[in-house]
Amino acid sequence: VQTCALPIFVEARAQLAADASAHAGKLAEMINANFGSFAEFKEKFMAAGAPGPAFGSGWIWLVASGDKLSIEFTKDAMNPLKAGTGTPLLTYDVWEHAYYLDHQNLRPRYISTFMDNLVNWDKASERLA
Repeated sequence: VQTCALPIFVEARAQLAADASAHAGKLAEMINANFGSFAEFKEKFMAAGAPGPAFGSGWIWLVASGDKLSIEFTKDAMNPLKAGTGTPLLTYDVWEHAYYLDHQNLRPRYISTFMDNLVNWDKASERLA
């Protein structure tokens, strides 16, 4: 089931600089409706990933189900499609191999870099459509 997670993770990191597309359009409206604001969503997503419930392998997901968004954690190769909880829009790999070379064991620093500089909000919005 890694065939679901890895492409979403790679595409999520496809652009090297974050842009404002997360703050406009349907995805932004849903983030605001479900989390209160983009800042609150970011805080909750980051908390889910660092430290989060994961020790070892796992994924943090932004998942859409109808007009609801949720932040989910899955272990190993599980994902929202397999679990039947919704459409994965964005994922963050908590496996140490995803960030160790750049951030050593500092997962909070990596997820901050991921959220501030690497998320491809256009791809997340495409998955919502």
